[in-house]
Amino acid sequence: MAVGASGATDGRRAMGTLASVIERSQSFIGTQFDRLLISSAKIHARISPATNEHDSTARMEQWMSFYLSDPFLSEPASFFTFPQRAPNVTILEERPFFDGRRRIYCYPSAYKVRNPAFEDFFDRFIYNKTAYFVHWSHAGSGGNRNTIVCCHGWSLGDPAQAERMFNIPRLYSLGLDVALFITPFHWRRAASRPERIAPPFPFRHPILGIEGFGQTVHDLSSCLLFLKERGAARIGLIGASLGGYIAALFVSLARLAELVALVVPLVRFEGLRVPLRPVIREPGSRASFREKLVRLWRIHSPLSYRCTLPASSCLIIASQGDRLCPFEDVLTLYEHWGRPNHLFLRGGHALFFPRSARGKAWYGFLQANGFI
Repeated sequence: MAVGASGATDGRRAMGTLASVIERSQSFIGTQFDRLLISSAKIHARISPATNEHDSTARMEQWMSFYLSDPFLSEPASFFTFPQRAPNVTILEERPFFDGRRRIYCYPSAYKVRNPAFEDFFDRFIYNKTAYFVHWSHAGSGGNRNTIVCCHGWSLGDPAQAERMFNIPRLYSLGLDVALFITPFHWRRAASRPERIAPPFPFRHPILGIEGFGQTVHDLSSCLLFLKERGAARIGLIGASLGGYIAALFVSLARLAELVALVVPLVRFEGLRVPLRPVIREPGSRASFREKLVRLWRIHSPLSYRCTLPASSCLIIASQGDRLCPFEDVLTLYEHWGRPNHLFLRGGHALFFPRSARGKAWYGFLQANGFI
């Protein structure tokens, strides 16, 4: 009996050691893949022309001064504006989707640039003046369905790609209508294929970034107002990576959604490991300029505001080895939001383990909140 017990104990130890090795290997693989993505982004930044190549630090500081003064200095939320009514939309494309329809809608972006001195620069991006969203809706419901609005990641605005990423057929099969909001400067809001692959918003130009987030909040509000006017029963948001940042910011400023899920979300710009615009990386950039830049980023940071939703209506899914959207920043948001529902996985931003855990947490969260 003693020998058998000892053998069983040794077997359990061996299994435990093997499991530990596997877990460490999975974390290593995930983080190494993230490092490869970061290196690729740095190479692309070196060979791609910047949208503001001739903007000096002094000119940047002039633009920044508008945002780093009152009322935005004392009330940063006052930077953001919201539409009063749903937009007049046009159906660009329509085709069957299972028993329902898949429609691409567009509407003019009614966002007005807050800084008059930056208006001409912002208006150069003429394709960005039209907002888009894609809607997968059931037939015969009159729109009276719970609806999930998806916010995609940086450079990932193609609807076919998002349909796979968010597993929209599965959400649809659970009885939900689904919408994909197209972030400014992405997909058809970009002027060219290179701009779709590496959009200038929000990383390449800090002033374009803050005004772009202002436009994002405004245009996303318009999208949700339309869905509500069309009869959406309840609306939830899910955002991945940059889309997680957008979703977190949105539910900190507006109460148009009833739940939110963030998947490997970007949380802070200060610790970003992706390339920023050249003038920020210049060796001669003054410390004061960097301090102003951080204060500018805080205007659109989700950490600057309180979430309007209860913790039970929030879900954060992140990877502990994430190098693109650092996990330590996610933990800060987790505490800031009062420790909501969460799932912290092994691995990195794109490769994570166990592979099925995200979906189980997401669908369980929807069920717990009465969406399915």
